[in-house]
Amino acid sequence: MASVRRAAPVRRIGRAVAAGILTLAFVTSSATDVTASPSARLRDAKGRLTQLTERIGTEEAQARGLQDRLAELDARITAARSRIAGIDVELARTRADLAAAAAREQRLQTRLDEMARSLFIQGVGSVQASVLGELLGSSSIGEVDDLLAYGQVLSRSDVDLANEVSNLRAQLSMEKADLERLRSEQVQLESDLAAQHATQARALEDQRAVIGSLDRTRSQIVSMIARLHAEIRAQALAAVGTAFQGSGHVSYGSWAGAFVRSMRAPACRSNLVVLVAWQYSEFTQAAWNPLADTLPMSGSTGFNSAGVQNYVSLEQGLEAVGHTLSNGPMLGYPSIVAGLRACADALTTAKAINASAWCRGCAGGSYVTGWIAKIEANYALYAAL
Repeated sequence: MASVRRAAPVRRIGRAVAAGILTLAFVTSSATDVTASPSARLRDAKGRLTQLTERIGTEEAQARGLQDRLAELDARITAARSRIAGIDVELARTRADLAAAAAREQRLQTRLDEMARSLFIQGVGSVQASVLGELLGSSSIGEVDDLLAYGQVLSRSDVDLANEVSNLRAQLSMEKADLERLRSEQVQLESDLAAQHATQARALEDQRAVIGSLDRTRSQIVSMIARLHAEIRAQALAAVGTAFQGSGHVSYGSWAGAFVRSMRAPACRSNLVVLVAWQYSEFTQAAWNPLADTLPMSGSTGFNSAGVQNYVSLEQGLEAVGHTLSNGPMLGYPSIVAGLRACADALTTAKAINASAWCRGCAGGSYVTGWIAKIEANYALYAAL
């Protein structure tokens, strides 16, 4: 997959299909093969092949739906983490504002008290003395404001000072309310994040089970085709090619040959083997895009939530992959291109693909490399898919 793709994308997810049922069907049918006529065996093989290819389509459709669900979970987890980080910043700022406001309020209150004591000591009229006595015994800033206004003990600036104290206390109250709100939001987000992580873990477990089932299904299909009589093998390959790759495709071998030509690389066997292995590893049904590239091109459309594109033609798909591989110097792509142009050993180029950012970590770490030996051993069959 292309450079904009996640390091370890989740791409074929779904519920596991019971492989035991399929195995039993094969055992049962093989027992009847001994006495069945050749035409009956061919009909039976066609029927089983059709059943398997339909199952591939069903599993892929389920996989795309579940992949979208996982992408949604990833987005929600990312958003929650971002908001929690933002709340941490807001909490720190609010605590600092609260401490600064409290310190200022204390300083202003101290000045106000000192001015009141100074006036009392200097001596004032009986009304003012009475007001000041009540001032010093007041329990709220509201009472202070009323007494100051009534007794005219302080100057206008002193009244403003008292008002400022009152405003600061109101600000302190608001800051404390914000602090509590942020703390509550943080607790809720952390709870939601834990739940989303649990859901994600279950989806990843489903992924492992289904990818195993899907791999077994397609391996069974390839094995069955290898055993088919020549008269129906061509029909089987046509049907399976569409099931494996969707309607917009050429065979894996044809695409490999076209791609090396577009990259000015030799069409040596090692290059063809590794490119067929790469396509088979991706196993995507995106139109004209067997490597699941995510580079948008003129007229291309999204195939799935990971950004894989449906291209409008074989030529456009080849151009997109060539452009991606030629413009990812920090993603490990130059090693892939160099391997192809040098006609390096298939496993060597496969290791370069595996180490690149195309799909690093996919297939349990055996992305592309895990298929080289099988495709080397039966290249003609895999190339015809």
